[in-house]
Amino acid sequence: MLERRIVFVDAARGLAVALALYIHSLATFGAWYHLPRLGQALVRLVTSAATPTFIVLFGAMLEMVYYPGLVEGGRRRVRVRLLRRSWNCYVAYLAVVAASVVGGRRGMLHGVAAALSLGDAQYGNILKFYAFALVLAIPLLGFRQRRGLLPTVLLGLAPWVAVAWLDRVSWPPPSSDLSYLSAMLVGRPIGRSWISLLHSQALVVTGMTIGWSLSAGSGEERGKRFRRTATLILLAALAASCAVVLAVGPHDAFGGYTTLRYRASHHVGYYAFGLVEATALLIGLSLLLPPRVAYRPGLAPFLCLGRSSLLAFTLGNCLLDFWPRAWVLPVTTGLVASALVPACVMCIVLLVESRLFEPAAARGSPAPAAVPRPLRKLG
Repeated sequence: MLERRIVFVDAARGLAVALALYIHSLATFGAWYHLPRLGQALVRLVTSAATPTFIVLFGAMLEMVYYPGLVEGGRRRVRVRLLRRSWNCYVAYLAVVAASVVGGRRGMLHGVAAALSLGDAQYGNILKFYAFALVLAIPLLGFRQRRGLLPTVLLGLAPWVAVAWLDRVSWPPPSSDLSYLSAMLVGRPIGRSWISLLHSQALVVTGMTIGWSLSAGSGEERGKRFRRTATLILLAALAASCAVVLAVGPHDAFGGYTTLRYRASHHVGYYAFGLVEATALLIGLSLLLPPRVAYRPGLAPFLCLGRSSLLAFTLGNCLLDFWPRAWVLPVTTGLVASALVPACVMCIVLLVESRLFEPAAARGSPAPAAVPRPLRKLG
């Protein structure tokens, strides 16, 4: 199964997991709050690439893994797979919420509210986003099959035309528990959710375009088509970013992105700058690890964070929730310890993989049924 995976895609996803765990670790260990302002800005500038990369690769997964099954007539099977994956993501989110309650970082009532999507988890909110986005992917992929990729991309970009009208609607006030749910769905009221399902559809359909560029042909052909497609996307994202900088000024643009002010308000600058980082990351890794590069035994262990990203991200954040609040690390120690967290999680994931996913023949059990080729590319 590993031979069907795309190495640089797993590397990009794994790097996004490592960046997310790094910034979460800095906050958990307390070192983040003692960094100078410039240090915080530089760390945010790098780690802010994680969430846009997650969402772009989510869109690529829809195009490369699920859409081929839809084309082959497996509508019901694809729908069941999407719903099962959605449930798995929500269970993972519930695990992170439960860990925050048991670890003393959230109260019981807050934990129950977060489990019902009426509150926020300290970490792991992207898992809840995935759970909802996978359900929304069912009609999105149906539209993709009926209308084609270009209309689907336009559909994903269309919400940004209507953003100005969002503030004219009477949304639940910030004091209402329902505000967490509405903010996660449509980004209103502002400040209640770090990511909006409505606004992020632009990243999802961008990822679908990248997935299309990688979905057919030999490794060399896929590499060329991917780089052409990704370069065009990067140029478009850079144009949008420049427009934001010209509109608000360099200082406000940099500060809005690195302080998460743009992210909290679902400002177009967050999505434009984030797409620049995500696309540049993918292009860079594709040059380092071209699509023709095969999974090699010496390379596979270092890709486990991307290969088992749901497990790695959930496990890492659960472990952080159990870190005692009183154990505050100094800046230097915190920076080093935070860098070690992804490495420790990688070792645990490798151990789990070796125990649970070892070849069936080694256990003396019958081999599982073969999975159709299109469904094995991203797993």
